[in-house]
Amino acid sequence: MKKTYTMIAALLAVAMIVLLTGCGAGAEKSPAGTENGLTGTWAYTDSENEFGAVYVLREDGTGTYTMTVGEQTVTYELRYRIDGDHLLVTYVNNEIFTEDDVFDSTFRFQGPDTLILEDSFGEELSFARQ
Repeated sequence: MKKTYTMIAALLAVAMIVLLTGCGAGAEKSPAGTENGLTGTWAYTDSENEFGAVYVLREDGTGTYTMTVGEQTVTYELRYRIDGDHLLVTYVNNEIFTEDDVFDSTFRFQGPDTLILEDSFGEELSFARQ
């Protein structure tokens, strides 16, 4: 059981790095809200690798991140801010990241229901509005 949790924690860390690589200061730039189009539920699925990620982003700048690897699912609470076209995320109440860790990814939309997140390596993931 402990080995499973250790594996999930390691996979979560790798997934977070791929999805939201880059720590930065200044997560207090601007409040979240509906004006940026990010509020709602966004899902990414990689069926080939049995990986899925779901962000629930609320108007008040809070939300959740749920990651599924195979049959294992982990959910974390988060806070987010917007700085221009950057989504700045901090994860709260977990043992992997502190609230001082700020994950920065560039975002843009492809139509009203597709969110593209780009990490600092230029890798893009496409999330569908749910």
